[in-house]
Amino acid sequence: MKRPNNINDACNQLHSLTMYIAREAGRLMEARTVNPNYLESIKDTALDAHTLVTWIKDNFKEMKK
Repeated sequence: MKRPNNINDACNQLHSLTMYIAREAGRLMEARTVNPNYLESIKDTALDAHTLVTWIKDNFKEMKK
């Protein structure tokens, strides 16, 4: 993992990582190789984290204005 240069860079990396987790959980759910209930909770958690990162980034933008 690349070390972030600042908070915005860290948020961008978190944003990408959480979306990757959610996408992969979704793919495994579609393939039906793992219990869908287990994967659903992982996917939901990743999407919650993704939403939180978006909120943080938006609020940082507002603070800079």
